[in-house]
Amino acid sequence: MEQSMKPSEKLEQVEIKVKVRRFNQERGQYWQEYKLVVDRFTQMTEVLRRIKSEQDPTLAYRASCHMAVCGSCAMKLNNEPRLACKTLALDLVRKYNTNEIVVEPMDFFKVEKDLIVDMEDFYSRMYKVKPRLYPAKEVVENKAEQRLTPEDQKELWKFAQCIWCGLCVSSCPAVRIDKEFLGPAAHAKGYRFLADPRDTLYEERLKVLIDSSWRCTYCYQCFNVCPRDVEPVTTIKKTRAHTKFLKQKSEVAETGEKHVKAIFESIRNTGKLEEAKVYLTTYGLVTSIRDMLYTMRNGKTQLALIKEKKVNEIGQIQKLMGEKE
Repeated sequence: MEQSMKPSEKLEQVEIKVKVRRFNQERGQYWQEYKLVVDRFTQMTEVLRRIKSEQDPTLAYRASCHMAVCGSCAMKLNNEPRLACKTLALDLVRKYNTNEIVVEPMDFFKVEKDLIVDMEDFYSRMYKVKPRLYPAKEVVENKAEQRLTPEDQKELWKFAQCIWCGLCVSSCPAVRIDKEFLGPAAHAKGYRFLADPRDTLYEERLKVLIDSSWRCTYCYQCFNVCPRDVEPVTTIKKTRAHTKFLKQKSEVAETGEKHVKAIFESIRNTGKLEEAKVYLTTYGLVTSIRDMLYTMRNGKTQLALIKEKKVNEIGQIQKLMGEKE
């Protein structure tokens, strides 16, 4: 049953000020402000459409489906990576307690004009994981049938919902500092096919995805901004679990496996995370000494020299970790 609304809520109209960060080749970057009246139904794509059609035809932005399906209208609204079509103007007004809404293009991507960014780098990352199903030859020739079980469908469905909007990449710090990291969207799409039993490129996908998966910093920004709740960081974790099946591993992947094993052993043996010991086991003596000298210069050596004691009833922790009683 629908909740009854007050008359004031039905008729609520508010004047907002939209501050747009604009850009063109001739003028460079500049800010421009617009005012218009919105109601509780007004999406931010509608706000931009009205500005363009009623006030300023030179404003450039992308929008298509208006239903959070195509991903075209990805941008920053009040510094939040969002889909404009999935964002109501009055929701922003209430959330930030101000009638001013700041609209900017996505971070990381090169701006072409106003709110339109160059997505070529994003697409190249996506195409590296071969984002489609490659079935067996017999299936293609209609000589065999390959079905997907409900269990497999349940595993894949969530990760198949990526709409290629780029919001996760725009908010990811790892893609800025590491060119070898494919980015969260590519991993979401890559794992969707890596885990599909009907696909025939398992080994090839592993070579592309494993090294990159260990370059993720686990900041969870992709988790926070995804408009489809795809959880790209979850696919990266799941991809890492396939590292053991890769015959030739990169240095990054091998270091990642050492790190995971060191953490496991530390918790199993003491019930705590012995960071200094984990670091030494992961990176080796030479690197650890070099970094120890760095910590000494910054007055943090005492943190590395703390001697941890085992927690009480360590056997209970080991039992939880699968150890025999």
